[in-house]
Amino acid sequence: MKSAIIAIFSIISINSFAQDIWKYFTPADFAARRAKVMDKIGDGIAILQGAGLPEAFVSFRQDNNFYYLSGVEIPDATMLLDGKSKKAYLFVPDNISGDIKEEALIKAGTESAKKYMFDRVAPKTHLSGYLSYYTSAADHVWVITTPEETAEMSRDRCEMERQTRMNDPWDGRISKENNFINKIKERFPVVSIKNLSPVLDEMRWVKDAKEIAVMRECGRIGCLGFDEAMRVTKPGIYEYQVVAACDFIYANSNTTPAYFPIAASGPRGLSWHYNANNHPMEVGTVILLDYAPELNYYTTDITRTWPVSGQFTDDQLKMYNCVKQARDEVIAAMKPGVTVEDLEKIGKAVYARNGYEKNWPNYIGHFVGMAVHDVGPYDKPFVAGVVFNVEPILEDKEKKIHFRIEDTIVITATGAENLTPQSPVDAAAIYKLIKEKGVGEK
Repeated sequence: MKSAIIAIFSIISINSFAQDIWKYFTPADFAARRAKVMDKIGDGIAILQGAGLPEAFVSFRQDNNFYYLSGVEIPDATMLLDGKSKKAYLFVPDNISGDIKEEALIKAGTESAKKYMFDRVAPKTHLSGYLSYYTSAADHVWVITTPEETAEMSRDRCEMERQTRMNDPWDGRISKENNFINKIKERFPVVSIKNLSPVLDEMRWVKDAKEIAVMRECGRIGCLGFDEAMRVTKPGIYEYQVVAACDFIYANSNTTPAYFPIAASGPRGLSWHYNANNHPMEVGTVILLDYAPELNYYTTDITRTWPVSGQFTDDQLKMYNCVKQARDEVIAAMKPGVTVEDLEKIGKAVYARNGYEKNWPNYIGHFVGMAVHDVGPYDKPFVAGVVFNVEPILEDKEKKIHFRIEDTIVITATGAENLTPQSPVDAAAIYKLIKEKGVGEK
């Protein structure tokens, strides 16, 4: 028996060490994306900065755009793509902190270049020399102008914070991206700067089969967490205990939170991004949980609303079923060619039929991908591979109650697929789940 256990442990250990840092992707996938960018920039060069090591004791996470084109998880890296020669260069720091995972360490040289499929991996101290050479021959220098996206970050919040900081008379700091542009202009005053962000936004808007596979698995894990959260629900426990049940599943599945948990019971649901999560849940109220994991740089977005006491009141059930009906009809209508405006009209009509016209929030959802509020044009018809979050909301400020159901949907060639279908939305199924024993309960 002892030898059998040792043999099994040895197999697990070998497989663990043999795993590559890309579970869902290959170096060729990232190289293909770089090739698309180089095709789009003509005779120009593109320069991208990776994320720096965090100042706090938190795990390093690469910037979304940098990871999207490289698969590289080392801090303070820089990438140079030459549209003319179609060559890609990666520059890595000479001195690397030990606060990152071992498999993400990259040393300059041919071995790393082969592994990551770059034409060359060089020390970052060589970057100035490369830039001097390539800027003298390039028509344009393409750079990212939008904010860096790392852990639990989305562009909309980043841009809001950046604007607030710049307008603060006691601060006024410019963004990392603007500072980089200024440095390029200062050292290479002849070059013309062009914006690379729209190029990458267009690419990221449409997910390929591998990206969708990651998000599908992420959605499955997220739904398992929600099921556990429903199981532990009962009057008197705190909102954070519902989150803790979800966190157990997320951590046990080797995922990280995509954004802070919103566990809003009772009137706190009226604050859409409430996150104190420190109130006891009361009899007769509902609990809203908006929380999802991130897996391999991709996320989903999930919300469920359910009764704290185990069953909705008649008034609550009427409101809840209106939201569910809007969710179902919107998802059923999703396919290539449909617009966000089309979905909003469908949702609004459902609310009107149910007598809740005044409760329609003029909103139906957002794009999801590498960020929970992902990039994408809201005025453009959907195409296959677009991932959009359906999020009908109904709240009554006088009654101090808020309902929300949220699912992550991918557009297919002929319709749509729900990436978060496993956690129930039917009232009867929710009631049944609440009665089950949850994690840590006897």
